[in-house]
Amino acid sequence: MTKPPGVPRKKPEPRRRTIERRRSEALPSIDLDTRDALSNNAFASPTTARNEIPPLNTSEPVNMWPTPPESATRPTAQNLEEAPRSFFLGSTSYASVFAKERPLAESMHHEQPPERMSATPSAMATSTGTGTRHCRRSIGSAIISKLEPFSFFARSVEMYFVINKASALVGPLITSALPQLRKDLQQLAGLSSDPYPAYAEITRNSTQPLKVPPTMLASEFHTLFTGPNLRWETFGLVMILAASNAQFTSPDDPHFTLEDGSRIDKDTFIEDMIHASNDCINLCQVHGAVNDIMVWLLYNNMIVKSNLYGDNYHGVWRRLGDTISALYAEGIHCEESFDEPIFLREARRRLYAATYRSDKSLADFFGRPPMMNWRYSDRKPPLDLEDHVVVSDDLEALNLAVSKLDANGWNTEGRIIGVSWIRLRAQMSVAKERFLEISLAGRGITDLTQEIQAIHTLHRSCWDSQPIHLRYDLYNEETVWQTLGPRIALRMIGTYLEFLYVDFQIQRLLRRQTQTALPDLLEICMKLLCTVLVFNKRPHHDYNVQRHFATLVLFYCLPSAGVLALELRRCTLENVPLPSTVSRADIIRNLSVLISCMEWAIIGGDGNHRLCRELNKMLSLVLDEVLNYQPPPNGATLGDGTEGALAGVGTGFFDIPMIDGMEPIPTESEDFLNWLMDNANWNNTYLF
Repeated sequence: MTKPPGVPRKKPEPRRRTIERRRSEALPSIDLDTRDALSNNAFASPTTARNEIPPLNTSEPVNMWPTPPESATRPTAQNLEEAPRSFFLGSTSYASVFAKERPLAESMHHEQPPERMSATPSAMATSTGTGTRHCRRSIGSAIISKLEPFSFFARSVEMYFVINKASALVGPLITSALPQLRKDLQQLAGLSSDPYPAYAEITRNSTQPLKVPPTMLASEFHTLFTGPNLRWETFGLVMILAASNAQFTSPDDPHFTLEDGSRIDKDTFIEDMIHASNDCINLCQVHGAVNDIMVWLLYNNMIVKSNLYGDNYHGVWRRLGDTISALYAEGIHCEESFDEPIFLREARRRLYAATYRSDKSLADFFGRPPMMNWRYSDRKPPLDLEDHVVVSDDLEALNLAVSKLDANGWNTEGRIIGVSWIRLRAQMSVAKERFLEISLAGRGITDLTQEIQAIHTLHRSCWDSQPIHLRYDLYNEETVWQTLGPRIALRMIGTYLEFLYVDFQIQRLLRRQTQTALPDLLEICMKLLCTVLVFNKRPHHDYNVQRHFATLVLFYCLPSAGVLALELRRCTLENVPLPSTVSRADIIRNLSVLISCMEWAIIGGDGNHRLCRELNKMLSLVLDEVLNYQPPPNGATLGDGTEGALAGVGTGFFDIPMIDGMEPIPTESEDFLNWLMDNANWNNTYLF
């Protein structure tokens, strides 16, 4: 008797099996009144905006600033066993392939930040700082001081929109604010004797709604959050975009050399920007600030955290929730209810589409229910227009560009622009949402197989209907890399992998219903593996292209590689042939290349580096077992009468631990999966 997929289980003792009660059996009963009280508390509304700030009183006692939600103490070696952090990983998660839908071990914790990140600057600020709970002087000073020299930040933000070919933001709406923001910082620097009144004014601005008149021009938009209307979220957005640019820039790049000849340490800079942007977020959240700039800040803060700590860091999931909450509170999911200027409408469409896609990707990655549902939104996909067209003040030129789009909003000239990938991925995420519905909670469906097939048909038809100039499967490999260039090739391959991976998850779900789905499942696994290995053929990528490799491998390749490896192992030990859709030689060759490639292709500072390394270690052990296996003599049996699967293995292979302290590898499939979960270092307590 097993528990539902994804329910954490206690770590078993070696070689011993116990049957645990289901989670529902272990929970105490809750009466209706208590349950209603819990429900009311769970859905309590957040702190509302404070429209007025009390008069300044520097004589009143100093209050400590609330600890941001990101701050957490990392468990030490002494207390890790005493206080484990168990997070739910469901049936579609990155580890479930190896668990074969069995309960997952409690040791599969999320990535935790290093000790440096366990306290924010506001928490480390001196207790002698003056101010009120609305805005402590030390916090404002810390934020402003991080923006020096501003020329570096301005250059970083501009670089971000040049390098990032699929940004969820409309670049000119932000870069146009940089000149005025430079003047604002110069003015604040001149108030060194008593800057607190200015900080209080910035806080007061952040408490006010960001009202955008429907007749406003894009060139005027920056006046709403700079100059007299300067806000903390403006500073946070600039800092987090600079951090994002730094993550995809080589540490040796001249970009990090300042005008005075000094150099910025890349890793320290990124951490400092996360700290400072967190402070900006908390300043705004305490006062209930919700607006488009705030949502942009929250979304990009999530992206930077995922790149630094890894996608399995719980703070990434939590920040996604913050983003979606702010997005809904601002009404970005509703289009018909607002009279918006076209530049703001398109900016909101892009942000909504990008967030919707991220929600489905992380829900699938963790095996958890998504937080956004397409049924509750009438926000249309963004138009396939370039940034400079969207922000044009020439309405005639803008209308002319819109008239050249087809009925679905795609450009008809075959141009590949950044928003194209946002549109395409968001459209594919609708099928992924339906897949998650039946995968994570499909017990009430009468004919589950038919429903899976319907989703598979929807997913395929969605891909087939996309413009041919965006589909990697219709290109020659050389054309993609040589003609389109590495950055566009990266986006094109990533989008194709996302299509294949949804197909992979659908086939996995279908195989639970029928074994006849196995050949198609293995075929799609091989496609995923071979597509990712295209990067291995071109090892001399730019840093910003190579930096994406870990994410592509973790999200799309390792789960499918795990299916291939375990199926190869099963067929080897049972002495049965693989399905005709794949060959044993191809699987072994491609898995070997992947294992070797991951040793050098993943940049050490990538947040997903450690998790990829652990999963890669598991693949190596499985492949070693297969390659060292020797068939037993005909008729050979073990002492208990079962087939002698171990009898033909090379001398001492299963008796010698592959890694110091690791138990020998068992051969029974069920025992092997338990061994795998217990010996893989899923904790990821340290970043490097």
